[in-house]
Amino acid sequence: MKQLVTARIAAAAALVAFVAAAAPTASHAQTTVTANWVQTSTQGPSPRVGPAMAYDLVDRKTVLFGGGGTSDTLADTWQYDGTAWTQVPVSGPLGRTLASMVYDSTRGVAVLFGGYNNGIRSDTWEWNGSAWNQRLTAHIPPARLWTAMTYDLARHVVVLFGGAPGTGLLNDTWQYDGNDWTQLTTAHSPPARRGHGLAFDSARERVVLFGGQDPTGVNLNDMWEFDGTDWSQVTTAHSPSARLWHSMAYDPNLGGTVMFAGASDTNNPFNDTWLYDGADWQQITPNPNVNPRLQAAMSYDPNRAEIVVFGGAANIQYTPQYGDTLALRGVTTSPLDWAQANPSLAPSARVWSQMDYDSGRGVSVLFGGSSDSGGGNLHDTWEWDGARWTQMAPTASPPAVAGGMMAYDSSRGVSVLFGGSGSTGNSSSTWEWDGTNWTQKSPATSPPARVWAAMTYDSARGRMVLFGGDGPSGLLADTWTYDGTTWTQMSPASAPSPRDGPALAFDPTRGRAVLFGGHDSNGRLADTWEWDGANWMQIPTTTAPHARFWESIAFDTQRGKAVLFGGDHFQPNDLGESNDTWEWDGAQWTHDFPAAAPPIRSGQSMAYDATRGRMVVFGGWNAATSPAPIYGDTWEFGNGIQTPPGTPSATLNVFGLGTNFGSVNVGSTANGVAAFMLSSTGTGPLAVNSIALTGPSDFALSTDCPMNADPLPAGSYCMAIVSFTPTAAGPRTASIGFIYNAPGGNQTFQLQGTGVVHPTSLTVSPATAVFNGGAIISASLQVDGKPFAGQPVTLSLLNGAGTTTRTDSSGVAVWFGVSFAGIHAGSYPTGIQASFAGSPAYAPSSATAALVITQPVTTTYTGEFYIADTTAGHITVQVDQRTPASDPQFIDYANTAVWARFTVIGPASSADFYAKVTDAPSWSTTGLGVATASLPALADGGYTVVAALVDGPSSASPSSAVSSDDTRTGLVSSPTKGGYMSGGGAIATDPATNTGDKHGYFSLQMKPGKQPVGNLVYIYRVRMDVGGGNLRDVDVWVTSTSITTLSADSATGQFAVEYIDALTGQRYTTFEFSGGTFKLNVVDATSKSPAKFGLVLKGPNGTLFHSTGSAPAPVVLGRLVSAL
Repeated sequence: MKQLVTARIAAAAALVAFVAAAAPTASHAQTTVTANWVQTSTQGPSPRVGPAMAYDLVDRKTVLFGGGGTSDTLADTWQYDGTAWTQVPVSGPLGRTLASMVYDSTRGVAVLFGGYNNGIRSDTWEWNGSAWNQRLTAHIPPARLWTAMTYDLARHVVVLFGGAPGTGLLNDTWQYDGNDWTQLTTAHSPPARRGHGLAFDSARERVVLFGGQDPTGVNLNDMWEFDGTDWSQVTTAHSPSARLWHSMAYDPNLGGTVMFAGASDTNNPFNDTWLYDGADWQQITPNPNVNPRLQAAMSYDPNRAEIVVFGGAANIQYTPQYGDTLALRGVTTSPLDWAQANPSLAPSARVWSQMDYDSGRGVSVLFGGSSDSGGGNLHDTWEWDGARWTQMAPTASPPAVAGGMMAYDSSRGVSVLFGGSGSTGNSSSTWEWDGTNWTQKSPATSPPARVWAAMTYDSARGRMVLFGGDGPSGLLADTWTYDGTTWTQMSPASAPSPRDGPALAFDPTRGRAVLFGGHDSNGRLADTWEWDGANWMQIPTTTAPHARFWESIAFDTQRGKAVLFGGDHFQPNDLGESNDTWEWDGAQWTHDFPAAAPPIRSGQSMAYDATRGRMVVFGGWNAATSPAPIYGDTWEFGNGIQTPPGTPSATLNVFGLGTNFGSVNVGSTANGVAAFMLSSTGTGPLAVNSIALTGPSDFALSTDCPMNADPLPAGSYCMAIVSFTPTAAGPRTASIGFIYNAPGGNQTFQLQGTGVVHPTSLTVSPATAVFNGGAIISASLQVDGKPFAGQPVTLSLLNGAGTTTRTDSSGVAVWFGVSFAGIHAGSYPTGIQASFAGSPAYAPSSATAALVITQPVTTTYTGEFYIADTTAGHITVQVDQRTPASDPQFIDYANTAVWARFTVIGPASSADFYAKVTDAPSWSTTGLGVATASLPALADGGYTVVAALVDGPSSASPSSAVSSDDTRTGLVSSPTKGGYMSGGGAIATDPATNTGDKHGYFSLQMKPGKQPVGNLVYIYRVRMDVGGGNLRDVDVWVTSTSITTLSADSATGQFAVEYIDALTGQRYTTFEFSGGTFKLNVVDATSKSPAKFGLVLKGPNGTLFHSTGSAPAPVVLGRLVSAL
């Protein structure tokens, strides 16, 4: 440890430059209170008035005894855990009502006195969490009821005042120290009364008394305070109305004494709520749903930071009585501050001591530490009760250690100490302190020896949590838990990096331990982690304390926040100790700016006094100076602390780049900042009125200095950071001014820097992009060969008649899976274009890359047809290449080498015929390509045609411009070959007399990769003479998918085609077939009646098959024989 300390001191004078980060958000709170009553439980004790109630800090439960029921007095004991009541089956005091009960946190017992049950009581009882014990003391206050008691935390005594004996009223003051009652004689005293309220203000260490009723029956609204020696009357600007039988308790979370309900002069009950902060009363907005009441029980639950109320009655007839449980939940935004305590006796100065808060006894416990940088360790034990330090005298103690870990196990009522650095090296021993003595534990396994680890008590799971530290072989990242018997190493899925000097505290409201910072192999850390009992999770934060180690953290249960103080930290352009105060609410860090703060330090010990609502800090050192001073002072932090005035003074120093930033690329930030350190060097807080930056936007200011109402505490410092990002070439100037309330508090500094322009370059990747279903392309901007962000890069792609662009300011424009609507397949040497328009800082640049676009196509079409004509003819392939069909993404066949090869396979031989695929007439809208091959005269018979797309005439290689795709279809048709053929082979002139004819008009519709079984398409062309010499043609296409059962002469089906005739309107051509006989009808589309015009049936080559002249002819008959 000594070597690390020595190195730490040697490094303290160094200043390291960092690029400025955003300044943290400061928070300064106003003195306002928001709170309300909520019903927390509907089950529990029976309705009653005048029960006795107190909060048991050891068991962390509210304890209730007795009260007056509807027909008798009660003697039952109940415990409330914040959610549910549980009755404890024990015997104890005689049943009673209107007794008083408070909790003695020094001895860990609840004390009950007096009350009424067939007579007025004067007995004293104590509840230890499991049993009642009557205390028989030498002196006893006179029997009474309607008295009031409270526990004086500063003097560790129960205080009792006034009440009603058998006759008359009392104004006597008594105190009980756990052994005997003592009547106090005071110079002044409140008048005699009954039904008053009493509470102890732990922040001001005063007993507060309000109201009651005097001997004449007049209700009172006077207020008195008792300092342990004398009473003094207090006058405030505002006050609750006069009352008796109200309820009072001190709430450190709200920062004052809370008073609720009570009865008026006319015995009408109230339901108002008031708060006294030591200066004035203020009424808290009431909940109108809370019933007015009197003689209710009240206590404060510090674990849940809420006032708890039970029972009471609606009137003095005690009907009805209430059995509800209420909680006053709220927050105060009273200013938080530090104040130094000045006890007459205190531990010696030390660093890396171990401290926790013993909630069972209401004291902070401190052990050991190091008295000098050379390792002079201590092994003394001290306790702090908020007013004085007491050195304990255990019969046994752990060895002298520093840098160990200590936390309070509230379930077992002991402080647990582990590890630390001693005279023989690091320790791995476990010790426990029970308030009287130390006991060494002997668990079967223990974590490795270590120093400067972090440990806290997980009250949700009842075990210690230990993390990290400096071990035998270096920094550690292990997590251990201890349940009072066994240490267990945990195996979380993730964990903070190995480190020493982190800070760890448990948040009971969320059931998580929060860890901050520390020191790893790379330096100081500023990360935030949380432990949920099984795993660590890093918590991202928008603002956080600067990186540090040897800081302190403790959880403020009353305000629900973890408080972090001090530490050895890095801040932009600064290395050294700190005295800043931060708060963590489970989601974000907030920087507090109290009026005062302890001097800068690290290695201090800190604990949270839940009873008084105070952070307690002791000791530490300032290793930023040499020799490093070690402190022996005690400081407290909380609401309502008043800091005495002092004289402000300040120094202002400049670090980092100073006031000249030099030459910087336009648009880039200077590699360094100007850092101004403002130090509050006086005895009073420094008010910073303004820090103003004047000049162009090239200069930017961030600061963590508090402004106006938020002072900079004496002994603290803050930073103002100026960065330089030139927006144009050439010199730029600005100034920064500081105004604060100290001599020399008006200073101005001139700032300058120069903007420089540099050339840029663009790179497109890949250099050639092939798009056949999508690809990734990117363009990146570079300056001096390095990636450059922050400027817009535009990526353009040819898209039909225009371009599609993508602009990105990250320095890299990326496109994935681009759709090329309307772009033809082919090669485009400049298809991808990237451009950077330039700016005042950077020259423009551009780059191009080739683009190759391919489209999928089906390569083979097969089908069967019959030739019944020996004359020459031709056959056509039609290609549909929309990809997908809904997008007009077309191959320009006219400019692309795609050929169709037709292989005609006959009964005795086969031959190949070639034709180039060209754009169909409707290519611009349909994307269809067409290839027509001439065929020689063929002998009669059945032929098979195989069509394939190749890269040229007489080629057997598939086309390189297109590729296969199973989702595409093609169409092969031969509408020019064929005719009617009689059984003897002659061409018929009338199908009605030639029932054995085979029709020869056909086409094929193919599916890629599949044999075209039964996909023959029949075409009938119908020409209609509609009068006036006007003829209309329509082709009827009948596919075998509509004739699925067609085989030889047996088939039944119907196929209809609707067409639109300009003169006659819509018409249907209906083709019906049955058993090989066909019938062709032409009917009106609306009425389905026969057409009123002549019918001419012709083949595509002009052959006349049938004609009815100008007379209507509804039916044409024929005979169909198929060989499918």
